[in-house]
Amino acid sequence: MRVYLDNNATTRLDDRVLDEMIAFYGEKYGNPNSAHGMGLEANLHMEKARDTIAKLLGAQPTEIYFTSCATEAINWVLKGVAEAFEKRKRTIVTTPIEHKAVLEPLSYLERKGFKIKYAPVDERGVVILEEFERIVDEDTFLVSVMAANNEVGTIEPIEDIVRIAKKKNPEVLVHVDAVQALGKIPFSLEKLNVDYATFSAHKFHGPKGVGFAYIRRGVPIRPLIHGGGQERGFRSGTQNVPGIVATALALKLAIEELEDSIAKMKRLRDKLVEGLRKLGAHIITPLEISLPNTLSVAFPPYRGSLIQNLLSGYGVYVSTTSACTSKDEHLSHVLKAMNVDPKIAQSAIRISLSKFTTEEEIDFFLEKMKEILDLLKISSENR
Repeated sequence: MRVYLDNNATTRLDDRVLDEMIAFYGEKYGNPNSAHGMGLEANLHMEKARDTIAKLLGAQPTEIYFTSCATEAINWVLKGVAEAFEKRKRTIVTTPIEHKAVLEPLSYLERKGFKIKYAPVDERGVVILEEFERIVDEDTFLVSVMAANNEVGTIEPIEDIVRIAKKKNPEVLVHVDAVQALGKIPFSLEKLNVDYATFSAHKFHGPKGVGFAYIRRGVPIRPLIHGGGQERGFRSGTQNVPGIVATALALKLAIEELEDSIAKMKRLRDKLVEGLRKLGAHIITPLEISLPNTLSVAFPPYRGSLIQNLLSGYGVYVSTTSACTSKDEHLSHVLKAMNVDPKIAQSAIRISLSKFTTEEEIDFFLEKMKEILDLLKISSENR
C-alpha cells in the first residue's frame, strides 16, 4: 500500500482535470498568440479560464496574470514593486515564517539596498499585530505575508494586517502568498482587500508548471520577464494553455467541493491527532487556527528525518519541513521563529492531507507509526 501524506508539497492531479488537459496537447495545441484559427481557438479557451479564475476569486479578469509557478509570481511581485518604488521608498515588511520563495527574493532585494523588516510571530506562528503595527512606517511601501503557513498550517489574520498597514501608512501595498490557502479554506480577494496575491495550481489538484498572480488594477508593477509581450506586456513567454485550462477547472472543483473537503480533512486530522497522542506525539500545529489538512507533530528524541525515512520504507510519505528545503539539515526557520524547543523542532514531521486521503490510509499510517516508534524504543534500550 502506498500512502501519500505530503499534500502541502504537491497534490495528485484530479482525474477530471487531466481529462480536460488532454485535448489541448492534441487537436487544440495552437499558440494562443497566433493570429490564425488554431491560435484564436487556444486564446479563447485561455481567456475563458482567466475569466473563471477571476470570478471564483472575486477579481477582474484583467487582474489575473499567468506564470510558470508561484515562485515566479512571487519574485515578479516583490521585485517588480520594489523597482517601481526604489527611488521613493526602501522598506518592506514581512515575517520570519514565510516560504523561501518570499524570503530569498527579499534577501536579494536587501543586498540591493532595500530594508527588510520582520514582524515576529507568537508560539502558534501568528503575526503579533502590535509588533507589526510598530514596525510599519512612512518608508514602508510593501507588506508581504502568507495567508497560511506551509509547515505548521497556521492561518494568518490577513484582514487585520491589511487594515493596520493601510491605517498606519495609506500608501502601503500588501502582497499575500496564498499558495497553501487556496482550496483548503474559503478565500476571497474582494474580502481581503490585498493589492497582490500569488497562487500555484499544483497545490489544489491542478497541474505543475502553472502559477498565477493577482495584481489589483492601478497598483504599480514592472515586468520580470521580457520578450514577446504576452500577458498584456507584463509577463512574456508563450502561455501554458493546457495547464491554464486545467487550473481553472481544478480551482472550480476545489471551491465547489470545499465544504465537503474541509469536513473530511478535519475528521481525518482529528483521528490522526487522537492516534498520535496515544503514541506520545507532541502536537505543534495550533489546531484551532490552522488549515484543516495540516499537522506538524514531533516525537522527541527521534529525528524527524529518521522517522520520515522509516515511513518511506513502508510506502508512507510525509515531510520534515517544506519540500523546497527538506534536504537541508538545518532546523526549520518556521519552528525557530515560533520558539519551538530545538529538541522538538529536530523531531518534527509534517503530515498534510487532501480531499482524496482515505480513512484506510490514516489507519495504515498510524499502524506503521506505532511499529516504528516501538522499534526505535527497543533500539534505544539496547544501546
